[in-house]
Amino acid sequence: MVKNSFSHSCCPVARSMEIVGEWWSMLVLRNLMLEGGTCRFDQLVESLGISRNILTERLKRLELEEVLTKQPVQEGGRRMEYKLTHKGWELMPILIGYAQWFDKWRSDPERSPLTFIDRKNRQPIQPLSVMSADGRRLGPEDILPVNSD
Repeated sequence: MVKNSFSHSCCPVARSMEIVGEWWSMLVLRNLMLEGGTCRFDQLVESLGISRNILTERLKRLELEEVLTKQPVQEGGRRMEYKLTHKGWELMPILIGYAQWFDKWRSDPERSPLTFIDRKNRQPIQPLSVMSADGRRLGPEDILPVNSD
């Protein structure tokens, strides 16, 4: 199967998918976020059940795009750990959105094993929504996508 490249597309959705659209990439990011932003290679292999070669490819791409950095666990050491950058952390709302969307539309009534809570008051966060510039919550009927070409 030949994968199309969107690296020359003007569409921000297509360009974003070029960077983080591989499903293993999103799961790597999820695990890094769950671990406070830092994970070792072997931790990721074990927790995700991913092959080493696929993980290596995904990590290289995410590092190239500055979504994460790679650094030795100890000075001069061969073991590496991966750390989310600020750019990587800014993907958190997207991951939360995926989780909230799935929980809303799931066919089984079970409670989600992953809940996002406010660190300060330990309460679940509100469902994500799109807000207008003046603070109104917008629904699909309120949004007009406009091509800027």
